[in-house]
Amino acid sequence: MLFRSSSNSGLVSVSNLAREVALPHTPRLLRVQSRLFLSIAAAFLLLALPLALLATVTLRGTIHRTYAERALRESRLIATLPPVRAALEGDRQARAGLNGLINGYRALLGADYVVVTDRSTRRLTHPNPARLGERMVGGDFQSFLVGRSVTETVEGTLGRSVRAKVPVLAGDGRVLGLASVGFLLPRLGEVFQAVVRVALPWYAGALVLALLLASLLARRVRREMLDLEPEQIAGGLLHYRTVLNALEEGVLVVQGGQVHVMNPQARALLGVGKDTAETLPVPLARLLPTALLEDPSPESPIPVTVRDRPLLVSVRPAPDGAQVVTLRDLARMRALADELTQARRYADLLRAQTHEFTNRLHTLAGLLQLGETREALNLIYAQSNRHAAHAEAVRALRHVRLVALVLGKYERAAELGLTLTLDPLSTLPDALPPGVLDLIELSVGNLLENAFEALHGQPSGQVHLLIAYDPEGLVVEVRDNGPGVPAPLAATLTQRGVSSKGPGRGVGLALVQRRADDLGATLTHDRRADATGQHWTRFTLEVPL
Repeated sequence: MLFRSSSNSGLVSVSNLAREVALPHTPRLLRVQSRLFLSIAAAFLLLALPLALLATVTLRGTIHRTYAERALRESRLIATLPPVRAALEGDRQARAGLNGLINGYRALLGADYVVVTDRSTRRLTHPNPARLGERMVGGDFQSFLVGRSVTETVEGTLGRSVRAKVPVLAGDGRVLGLASVGFLLPRLGEVFQAVVRVALPWYAGALVLALLLASLLARRVRREMLDLEPEQIAGGLLHYRTVLNALEEGVLVVQGGQVHVMNPQARALLGVGKDTAETLPVPLARLLPTALLEDPSPESPIPVTVRDRPLLVSVRPAPDGAQVVTLRDLARMRALADELTQARRYADLLRAQTHEFTNRLHTLAGLLQLGETREALNLIYAQSNRHAAHAEAVRALRHVRLVALVLGKYERAAELGLTLTLDPLSTLPDALPPGVLDLIELSVGNLLENAFEALHGQPSGQVHLLIAYDPEGLVVEVRDNGPGVPAPLAATLTQRGVSSKGPGRGVGLALVQRRADDLGATLTHDRRADATGQHWTRFTLEVPL
């Protein structure tokens, strides 16, 4: 059995599928083809054998009734024969030749015996001459005396038989005797066996046909099941369902414009409730723009906004004309990209410090080679004083990670040709509530980096940082003398994806805003002029304590 692969639209054998994953199986059970064949054969036998038994019983009863009716009909014929009537009326000549005459009729009728008796049931005829003159045995001997005919199955002198008793009537209606034609049951058995022998090949043919159809159906089912056992299919389906639900991406399987598979992540990203997922399939048009499937391009995912949520959609072909749609949270991807960017910024800071330190070492080495020891000492003292000033400025911040972050930003500002100033009033307590220090680090890092980017290429760029607290709360303030926030973005600047730096940005402030909302803090920004008339863009984070 072969099926199409979604990766290259080629043909992949089932053996390859079995090698892709170890599917569970139950060796002690018969294969599905054998199980299905035996089940159909057993079902046919369970249905056919009772029907055959019923048909046999019905046939046997029909034969019995047929011979009973025949015995009655032929007994009536015998009762109307003139020689029989004459013999019973006392004609000696007729009585003497009656047994031979009746036995001749018996041979013609094919009966086992034909018996004629008088009113006292003494036999006038019998196949065995030794039985003549004896009384007839078995059955009803009263009905014929009142002129009624009967059929019965009795045990007679010749054995068990089906026979009829018909009264022989005189011309005036008197009962002279009875005429009885009988057929022994062994004869009926022979007839029954002959009929069964004729019907048996048809039963056997029907059984063979049923078994052949069962075999063909079993083979067809096995092919449709990819030559796998039901236990393997069930186990593999559970495994694939677990893997599908464990993916971080949303997955849809679409065929004919209908969504047939939708994992929980897809429901969450599309804002679809579980009640809708339970009524699959659902039209794709209710969830995503159908134009995505008209010209799928797996190499270039398409950004789509669904219910105010940005998504990244990829479409890939699948077997039988189906398509697999992969959904990713574009905001989350941007957040990850921003975190990566932040990590790269830290790496840039370290690289800048390394370059600056290397340049200082080279300068010192050159001065010492030239014998300019005083100038070398002045350079060392200047660098030491600058670092000491920075270290002294950040000492009041007390928390090592925040101190290291601000010191790194000093180096970053120097590399960019900017001036970073930490307000002398900046200070923090030794202990802060859970999550507050993380919020401060996140806001300081993102707000300073945004200020540096806003001053890119601008001479005499200045950035001012204030981190302070009082009994009511904590304040982080970052000011820069850059061009400010564009007016169209002022109202939505802290929303994800909104940035003056173009598409693909706008994550840093959104992260700060979300973390601030979690802690009940507020993030604001404004544009003000100082006493000298210089305009500053200010971002302020207020955290209640």
